[in-house]
Amino acid sequence: MQRISIITLFVFCIVSIAACVGSPVHETITYNRIQSAIKRNNKNLLAMKIGMSQEQTMELMGEPEKSEGYIWGSAWFYRTAKTVEIYKTSDSDFTPIVFDGEGKVIGWGRNFYTDVRRRYEIDINVK
Repeated sequence: MQRISIITLFVFCIVSIAACVGSPVHETITYNRIQSAIKRNNKNLLAMKIGMSQEQTMELMGEPEKSEGYIWGSAWFYRTAKTVEIYKTSDSDFTPIVFDGEGKVIGWGRNFYTDVRRRYEIDINVK
């Protein structure tokens, strides 16, 4: 009898959790998690310094949500805003941190990242 009660309780818990996905409770939890990451990332960006290594950046900022690699280096993207619905995202929600080919920070921010990409695309196309 007790075994049936434990199994029933387990099934009830699974069904209850599954019912929360997509619910206002789930959206609130997701929203709070995203807002917490945004607050942390914006705070930590204030401590960034040119010349930091990727290891130092990872220590300060944590894992990037996205990353891109290029012939000239790489960019790590951290969420610093939430401008659209909870499950959608926009490039403008992320602040890129840009590294050179040696893995050192050369700058950060959407405008800086765009300028670096544009500069290197021009250099590659001209050659």
